[in-house]
Amino acid sequence: MPGICRTSTILVSSFLLAGCLAQEEVPFAGGMPEPASAERGEAVAQEWCATCHARDESERAARPAEAGDGPSFAEIARREGRDELFLWDFLEEDHFPMPTYRLFPRERADIAAYIVSLRIEE
Repeated sequence: MPGICRTSTILVSSFLLAGCLAQEEVPFAGGMPEPASAERGEAVAQEWCATCHARDESERAARPAEAGDGPSFAEIARREGRDELFLWDFLEEDHFPMPTYRLFPRERADIAAYIVSLRIEE
């Protein structure tokens, strides 16, 4: 009977290991999936974030009064320490009064790339 117990242990361990290795996205050392796309990020930001956040200050000034008053993406990009990794982590957590969105890791990475690209454009 000791052989059956050992065989069962090996099988169970093999299945558990296989499940651990079957991850969809493998993050790099910083934790973000690669590669991010600013173009995709702009599309995601327009869909989920543009109600409160404009692209830049000129777009924000032209918005109707009932629009949300979050900082522009360009303003966020200029803040100290707002690199892609910071933004990727930030977008994972809830931040009142921001609505709670559950973005996929790829979407968070793309939005972070989009915001950082606005700093480079200026």
